[in-house]
Order: sequence, then structure tokens, then C-alpha cells
Amino acid sequence: MLWLYRLLFLPALLALSPVWIWHVLRRGGYGHGFWQRLGFFPKLAEKTGKRRIWIHGVSVGEIQSLRPLVERLAEEKCYDLVVTATSSTGLAIAQKLYGALATVGVFPIDFYPCSRLAWSRIQPDLVLLADGELWPEHLANAHRHTVPVVVVNGRLSDKSYGRYRRLPGLFRWQTRHLTAVLASGKESFDRFCELGMDKKNVLQLGNLKCDRPALPPIDAVDRSELLLELGLCPLDANGDPTPILFGCSTWPGEEKLLLEVFAILRSRQPSWRLILTPRHGERRRELRQLLATCGVDAHFRSDGPAASTGQNLATVIDTTGELGRLIRLGTVAFLGKTLPPNAGSQSPLDAVAAGVPIVAGPNIGNFRDILSDLQHLGAAVIGSDRDAVADGLLALAENGKQRAAMATIGKSWLEKNAGATERICSAIRSWTLPSTVHGSAIER
Repeated sequence: MLWLYRLLFLPALLALSPVWIWHVLRRGGYGHGFWQRLGFFPKLAEKTGKRRIWIHGVSVGEIQSLRPLVERLAEEKCYDLVVTATSSTGLAIAQKLYGALATVGVFPIDFYPCSRLAWSRIQPDLVLLADGELWPEHLANAHRHTVPVVVVNGRLSDKSYGRYRRLPGLFRWQTRHLTAVLASGKESFDRFCELGMDKKNVLQLGNLKCDRPALPPIDAVDRSELLLELGLCPLDANGDPTPILFGCSTWPGEEKLLLEVFAILRSRQPSWRLILTPRHGERRRELRQLLATCGVDAHFRSDGPAASTGQNLATVIDTTGELGRLIRLGTVAFLGKTLPPNAGSQSPLDAVAAGVPIVAGPNIGNFRDILSDLQHLGAAVIGSDRDAVADGLLALAENGKQRAAMATIGKSWLEKNAGATERICSAIRSWTLPSTVHGSAIER
């Protein structure tokens, strides 16, 4: 099957090239590291006794989730780290977070000569993949070099799970060279095992995303300065902090609902303001039109700091990597990619860490483990449809006691589920010992 994949890869790549070019023109940045995408990774220094770990995350979310692990491995001084990303935004975040700790580069196209060239230059002793990005050529090279491959924060989305259930042979083929999957939660653990992975090779060590360093609560002075920078008034007419409706990583159609909720909130309390963080900043033109149609004056973060008058009703954060810092401004938040036709959910953990109560739609597949726990404990609200989400946001906006209780419960849950980094590092030590590197078996 691998040779069939190799034969079909180039024709498929050529057929899809118009879509790729469209993405390049729309999002930009893909030209950076172009030669690395073809396998021409910068030549690394000769190994000097350190074990080299190749860590890969696709885009911003995966790259950020790896932060506690990369920082902890760098502290041990016995590893030579290489971090790669696929998207241009993921690469930018990786360079910002890990540039001083690791060699940062672009993941090669999974075409036989490109992948093989990159492998000849990186020569890893262990490969770590965030979430579950299983490229056949990449895994075949690992097998050829008898290098262990471990998936961290392993999960199967509803879509992937359904596809693999229909095609169990495809799942077995794609996972045949995996050494281990460190499942992100119980549901993911059960899914990997149900699909046929050996239970001894599927470990539930916790979710790295729970170990991401949380920023301290924002004080009144910093909050005021940041809101003015975003074009929003920090205080209402009574001198109280301006309440903020926050849209986290929103997708098409979800901003319209938030604008409807925002209009109701302002009819009840005119001091409410809106912050939107679209998952894809290149949608700014679409959002400008939507906000104008709704009669909402908005500042766009990509335009630079706003005038300090704070007269805007809304701000759109159409830049990358600021959600974790700015979510602290929120009073109540909606979690994006959870309302139909969108599906899968974005991560709720930035909001939970910031103590901002969240409301999500029904399509929470990617984070069902986490959101179901939070809902059961009373730290999140999951609406069954658009109306239920709107009602949940409006109810929370008017209930300060409930918001405070949700924030406390959420932070307690986060503390309880922390510690995955140390457990994963302990497992990595066993895989990076010379005597344990034997390809696709976990040896204890």
C-alpha cells in the first residue's frame, strides 16, 4: 500500500495545487521555508552524545500545546530538540516560543524524496507527533531507521473515528509503525483500543494542554490600558469595569450569533463591549462587512493600536497567538467551532485558565473529554442549538455569582488534571535510552 501511496501522491498534489495556491494567496507566509518543505532542512551539528528528538505540530494549537513538554525537555540538557510545523502561522509561533530552545523548521512534504532527504538531515532518535498527524512516508522513514514514534495528546476526532470504523484496514496500516499513543483522555484511549491498537501501546498520561503556563489575572491598570489599545472603553458610566462578551476562535456564522446576543446585552446594559477572535484572521474583510451591516463600530487588531478614545463597540483580534493573553479581558466567552455547520470545537483551556466562564454549541467532538467533564462539574455550559447557546450567554452575563463559581471550579479542574508533562517525560526517557530503541514496540 505504501508504493500505491507514493505513486498517487504526486498526481494528487498536482491536482490539489490550485487549492494550495489559493491558501497561500489568502493566508500568506507559506513561501517562508519553501525549500525546507522539499526536504532541504538546514544541516544540523553532529551529534555529541545527546539524543535528538524531532517534535512536530501542525499549526498554532498543536505548537502551543507542546510548550510545557519542549521547555521541560530543554531543561534536561540531554536532548537535542528539533521542532517543526506545517502551517506558516504555526511556524511563526514555534520560532517565537522555541527559537532559543530548539532548531525550528518546516515539516517536509510527505513525498518520498522530500521526506527521505529531511530524515537524512535531521537523523532523529525519537519522533513526537502532536495530536495525531500520521503521514505514511514520515512513519515509513521512522521504521526504516528503527526510530520510535510516539503520539502525544493523541486523539481521534468524531470524523476520523467514523472513517476508521468504516475502514479498519486503513487504521491498522496508518498506525502500524507507531510505538505508542499517549491518549489525551479516556474517550480517545477507548477509541484507539477499539480500533485495534494493542492496549499496552496506548497510555493515558494526561493532556499537555492542562500544563500550559497560565498568565496571572490581569490587574485593573493593565486591563484599562489594554482595552484602550483595543479601542474599547475600560469603565462604564458608573466607573465599574466594562463587561466584555468574548468570542474564542470563532468560525463563519458564529460571529452573527454573537452580534445578536451583543445587541440584546446592550439593550439591557449599554456598557457591554464585544471582542471577536476569529480562528482565521484572513476573514477580516468578511467580518468588516458583517459588523458594518450590524451597525457596530469595530477596531481590527491588524490595523495597529487604536486611538485611545475607546469609542468602539467591538474589536476583532485578526492576529495570531494573542488569545491566551487577551481572553483575560472576557466576562463571558463563547467557544468557537461548536455551532453547526462548524464541528470539532476549539480548545476551551485558555478560557478555563483565565477564569472566564464558557458557553459552547453542541459540536464539541475534538474536546468532548474536557468539555463533558467541565459541564458535569458546572464549569461550562453546552447548548443544544443556537437558541440554547444564546440563552446560556445571556443568563451568564447577568449572573455574577454563577460566573465566579464556574471560574473557581474550572481552575480546580485544571489543577487536578495537571502533571502530564512529567509523566510524558518519564516515558520519553525510556524510549531514548539506546537499549530501548527497537522501532515499534514499547519495552519496559
